[in-house]
Amino acid sequence: MNAWIMLLTYGLCFGVELTMNNKLVAYMERYYAIPNEIAGPLGAIFSLMNLFARSWGGILSDYLATRKGLPGRITGMWVVQTFEGFMCIMLGLVTQRFDSPDEHKFIGLPKVNSTWFPMGNDGVQYMFSDPAMQVEPCGSYLARSPTHGWVDDVWTVLPTKPNTFITVYDPAPNCIHNQDTIGLTIVCIIFFSIGVQMAEGLHFGIVPYISRPALGVVSGMVGAGGNAGALIAGQFIVSAANPLDDGFIRLGGIIMGLSMVMHFIYFPDEGGILLPAGLKYDPQLVKAAKGQKGSDELNFSTTKDESSVSV
Repeated sequence: MNAWIMLLTYGLCFGVELTMNNKLVAYMERYYAIPNEIAGPLGAIFSLMNLFARSWGGILSDYLATRKGLPGRITGMWVVQTFEGFMCIMLGLVTQRFDSPDEHKFIGLPKVNSTWFPMGNDGVQYMFSDPAMQVEPCGSYLARSPTHGWVDDVWTVLPTKPNTFITVYDPAPNCIHNQDTIGLTIVCIIFFSIGVQMAEGLHFGIVPYISRPALGVVSGMVGAGGNAGALIAGQFIVSAANPLDDGFIRLGGIIMGLSMVMHFIYFPDEGGILLPAGLKYDPQLVKAAKGQKGSDELNFSTTKDESSVSV
């Protein structure tokens, strides 16, 4: 039973990591009207936390084990994964009060004139009314730049070469891409990712204790839960929501709610979050025989050396 619980909860961290790796770049492009060459590195911030945060989870798991044993490891895993869910909700709340291109109220509305704000051009903003440059309400579009654009009602030569790719977008003031929330969004992504990666490390601080004779099987089960979690989170939770930030809020709530099942992880010799050690209750469906060891503890010194047998 412990292994099945860990399979489920690992899908709420590693599965979420795979989901966010798939969603964040498109989120930056579509909701913040950021060009791909910038959206890519910004979206990669989530993955870059892997460089240290997963190890932090393992270090925290070992530290808690010196204080509280296995119940400490489980408690730490639950707290960090709950924090992960909280930060996922915060990520969605940053932009939820603003308009996105996926708002239901925009369905069926005509396209609108677009604007372009080139970087390093002293704050000059160009407006486009050409139907070829129009965008969906609060939407954006990667277009090839024309030769001219309107600046303060003056027909002006653009600072880019013709046919250069530029990102044009709806200038409406309540659109997400016209807010100053990108910095807060990045902060939420960083802390969200740290929670995700640390939860993964904390999971595998517990996996070796679930069943020593079946350590490989348990590791495979828990790892498979991550891939299954990615499928469910990506296709049926985040993508099923419109706008996308609503999907982040829904996903965070599910992470926090389902992580409560960690309270049912129990080891008879050590206990769990709620139950003390020494109870007759053993959640393992397949019990290890008394004194049974894993393959890493078996003594192979008495086995027959086949290479020395003459034929």
